[in-house]
Amino acid sequence: MAEADNPPSNANEGCVGPTSDSAGKDNACEGCPNQNACSSGAFNSPEAQEKEQKEQKALQNAFENVSHVVLVLSGKGGVGKSTLSAQICHALSGRGFAVGLLDVDLCGPSIPRMMGVAHQGAVVHRSGSGAWTPVYAAPNLAVMSISFLLPDSDAAVVWRGPRKNALIQQFLTDTDWEGDTGGLDYLIIDTPPGTSDEHISTVQFLQKAGAVSGAVVITTPEEVSMADVRKELNFCEKTKVPVLGIVENMATYQKKMSDLTYLRQDGSDVTKEVLLKIKENCPELLDFLACSEVFPASGSGPEGMAKRYNTSHWGKIPLDSKLCQCCELGKSFVEEYPTSLAAKSLNNIVDNLIHALPVETVDHEDSMQET
Repeated sequence: MAEADNPPSNANEGCVGPTSDSAGKDNACEGCPNQNACSSGAFNSPEAQEKEQKEQKALQNAFENVSHVVLVLSGKGGVGKSTLSAQICHALSGRGFAVGLLDVDLCGPSIPRMMGVAHQGAVVHRSGSGAWTPVYAAPNLAVMSISFLLPDSDAAVVWRGPRKNALIQQFLTDTDWEGDTGGLDYLIIDTPPGTSDEHISTVQFLQKAGAVSGAVVITTPEEVSMADVRKELNFCEKTKVPVLGIVENMATYQKKMSDLTYLRQDGSDVTKEVLLKIKENCPELLDFLACSEVFPASGSGPEGMAKRYNTSHWGKIPLDSKLCQCCELGKSFVEEYPTSLAAKSLNNIVDNLIHALPVETVDHEDSMQET
């Protein structure tokens, strides 16, 4: 079967494409919400083709000054996509790269808080040209989220697919990422869990612009998570999105002995007594790390899954309460706790990303001073 030419985001699996001669008539079209429109030739009309060309040109123009676009994906919720999206951006920004972070988790936008821009004054504005100006967490770190467009932080987004798709297209087309840095080295896109409308629309719009550099896929070690992540990897394969690497998050729990809380079996807190005894009898233990598995690893785990899908395993990030705290406060974990094991793992992941998608060395500070 020929590959579909820009199928609608809500098309059936096996869509032949709205401009195909068999559009609306093929067996795969049965029951598709677009069947009548396709069979009528609506997508083949001169007006429809002109509209399609304008959309494609607008998307291409929007990414003209963006070197790399990276999707952060996972079929499973709660594995740390937003946490890693935010901390990767903080780390890249700290190394001097011009970075943008686009939040397309429209129903659960947590990125503004994790980037430290969830305050009342954080709103996007329309420029004279009609483009949206993102909110800046740092001079070289731009953030865009539906959260900036809502009347308050607790407002629910109760939208069906078409409205979500329209906003994603607007984000991708109308956001001005140029800023004072003259564009972006990396645009990181944080996505919701699953393989839903947001994913399909984002990938299709990016492919129209020729702007998909690849995806970083996040998982936790247990089979409950990996079963859904494999679906995401198959989604990437089907949509021809290169998987740059798999990150194993919350692989273990690690904490210094001195930072632990100690309880008796009845639940009473004996932390002071225990720490005093350790300090008196074996003080060097207080600098040791206590480690434990958070989730039971399944089979060969994420490393085996990476081999199966012929991609790279970019490392394991331990669960660290200070990492959670940095996300709550909108701070860069690798800058706040540079010697922690989790920070070393995060830096390794950023190293892998830069190695996979290098950019020309540009002194953005100089370029900002010149403007």
